Amino acid sequence: MNSILSRTTAVAALFLAGTVSAGAETVLRFSDYGPNRGTRAAALEWFAAELDKRTDGDLKIEFFWGGSLLGGRDTLAGVGDGVADMGTVIGFFTPKELQLYNIGDLPVENSDMWVGLNAMYDLSNSEMIAEEFSKANVKFVTNYTTGPVQLICRSEVSSLDDLDGLKIRASGPYGDTLERLGAEIVRMSQADVYQALDSGLLDCNQNYYYAMQAYRQYEVAPYVLAMDWGQNMSFGIAINEMTYSDFSDENKEVFDQLSRDFIDHLAEQMEQTDQAALESMVSGGEGAGITVAQLSEEDRARLNEASVQSIDEWTARVSENGADGEALLAEYQKLIEDYKAKQ
Repeated sequence: MNSILSRTTAVAALFLAGTVSAGAETVLRFSDYGPNRGTRAAALEWFAAELDKRTDGDLKIEFFWGGSLLGGRDTLAGVGDGVADMGTVIGFFTPKELQLYNIGDLPVENSDMWVGLNAMYDLSNSEMIAEEFSKANVKFVTNYTTGPVQLICRSEVSSLDDLDGLKIRASGPYGDTLERLGAEIVRMSQADVYQALDSGLLDCNQNYYYAMQAYRQYEVAPYVLAMDWGQNMSFGIAINEMTYSDFSDENKEVFDQLSRDFIDHLAEQMEQTDQAALESMVSGGEGAGITVAQLSEEDRARLNEASVQSIDEWTARVSENGADGEALLAEYQKLIEDYKAKQ
């Protein structure tokens, strides 16, 4: 009786921990806040299929989409506690636990997705950020990107001077920078932006080409200022440390290589999606076409200069909390330049 009870308890513990083993097969429960659609979700499905193939079926992934297992704000703690084995983590949701990882959301001078993803991958595997993840009982796996920031507006905006006094929905250090340039910043979710633009509550919205198309914002805001400004990349995948440590050495090697390969795969898919969305909106493929204005070189220099204050504020805040923010920023910027040189 005692042995039967012990076995039952052990099986229950495996389910509670989120890892289900059947013979040599291990099923990893993956929590994601988003729906199972779009480029990022397709890339995750690719990751799962490749993991299954490359480990000869030893490692499989079961997805829990739409926050059905853990909400976005709860994923870091939930993966660390073993509620899920893997999950999508967002640094913006956990600014205290992942303050160093939030470097990925700074408006640095790089809007190239491949460069940014590779730089963040290397940086997140460096000692400082790896230790930060480890304190949460998780291991960094790989990274996502939103792609470069653009502005979609109700009326024509062709320069930074035109932003003065406009009501712009923006977030994080990008919103802080736009505010310094004279904009009135409004905080709201993308789901509410369409109505706000349509009613005039907003003049412009910080967004990405593929998301403008997905939310059909071009219907009520037919003008875009192509800022090609930074990226949000405090946005990636983590795995429970104990789950990872239980992998065989061979499967760890496969898993780590796939995590690196994911960077190239996602960058290619995201770039194609963003470009296709832009071309469709410009051509009027889904209605009246949008008009795109390019940021001048003078304005770009001014935007980068204004961004420096947001970057410096982050560095100072991190340093006040006991970390070497300047050293981490220098490493990040060097990685960006190194990967630009490799293109």
